[in-house]
Formats: sequence, C-alpha cells, structure tokens
Amino acid sequence: MKLFVDVGNTALKWRHRDGDRVIQGGRAHGRDWRTALDEPLAPGADLDTIWIASVAGPEADERIAALVREHTGRSPCFYYSRERDFGVRSCYPEPRRLGVDRWVALVECWQRFGAGIIIDCGSALTIDAVDGEGEFLGGYIVPGLGMLRNALLRDTADVHVERARPRLGLGRSTGECVHNGLLRMSVAFVTDVVVELRERLPDTCKVLVTGGDADELSAAFSFEFLHLPDLVLDGLERVAARQE
Repeated sequence: MKLFVDVGNTALKWRHRDGDRVIQGGRAHGRDWRTALDEPLAPGADLDTIWIASVAGPEADERIAALVREHTGRSPCFYYSRERDFGVRSCYPEPRRLGVDRWVALVECWQRFGAGIIIDCGSALTIDAVDGEGEFLGGYIVPGLGMLRNALLRDTADVHVERARPRLGLGRSTGECVHNGLLRMSVAFVTDVVVELRERLPDTCKVLVTGGDADELSAAFSFEFLHLPDLVLDGLERVAARQE
C-alpha cells in the first residue's frame, strides 16, 4: 500500500492507495504531527512507499520523517519544487522556494489539461498560471478568508461578529457586513485576475479550484471552473509514480 501526504500550512491531507482501492482523509494539524499522522500511519496499514509534499519547513519535515520511520520502519520520500519537471518550467529564480503544493498542482494541471489557472482557496489564497508550453507564468498570494477574518477581528476589538452565511450582497448586521465584504473582496480579486490571465492564455484554458475554502468562495464565481479538491494529492501521486 502507498501513502501520499500533503502537509499544508494549517491542514494535513493523506491518501492510501492499494491498487484501485483508495482511502483518504485529513485534518487541521496545529503542528501536532504525531496526532495529525495517527490515522494515515495507523497499525494495520502495510505501507511500502510513503511520499510527502510539505510546506511546513525543514524542522517539521524532519519530525514528520522521524514519526514515519517510528511507525513503519521506512523512510519517506519528500518531493520539492524543481526548476522543471513533467513538462513544467518554473519562473522562480530559486525554484525550491516555490511552495511544493503550488508546484505539484501546476504539474497536475498541465499534464491533464495543458494551459490553466489554479485557484487554491486555503489559509492563503493563491492564483497561479501555466501556459500551453508548460511555462509557469507566476502567481499571486493573498490572505485567505479565514486569515482576513482573524486579522479584522484581532485589530478591531470593538467589532463583534456573529456567524453568518456570506453572500454577495449588502450586510444588515455587523457580522453580515464583515462576512459579505470579505467574500466580495476575495471574489473580486480572483475574478479580476482570471479575466487578466484569460487575455494571455488560450480561450480553452481550464480554471481549477481547490483548497479548504473552495466551496464558500467558488459559489460566488461568475466564471466556469472545475472543482478539484484533491489536486495536490493527485499531482503528488503523479510525480511519485514516475520514481517507482
């Protein structure tokens, strides 16, 4: 059985694959790696290969590797961003500094669809683009919805925000004003970037949406898109398959 792990800034997602049989899950990690890995490394999982894409940093990667060895007796394989791989070429002067989650998403996008725009609605909201020749054109990183809400509430002590379902409309309470305003701001930013990039990319290019806040944000998008919640795990599985 193979294990694939996507370690993000706030969440850890995993996938077991045994032939055509797939089991996967995930949770917020809070940098408590032992707890976050309990389920994917549970006794009874006869793992012969473990692949990890991590943006948690070198110390966290060392701790994760030690826990994998402790549970399985095997050393995991970490995949990091490269100057070029699977037909995609990075535009970063230091390719390794590109988050590997963004890189494997670019690889998966280009391998499956060719030119594309990737919107990752996670703790950070990122937008990346790859053209029909496999050139990574660059991207944007801004705070995600959760980070925006937390920053607003932290820095405005007198704003008391009740839970509300965000929508693109005027709010009629402080909570609605906050939630609706942040949603509109984020959707406007994404839409503006998509319009800009579609002027540079082929008309047939796909817009792929992933990340934990994808449902909330994409419900307000006015353009066509594909929701691929496991895009990073799919990309990691693709690059791992070539190595074996």
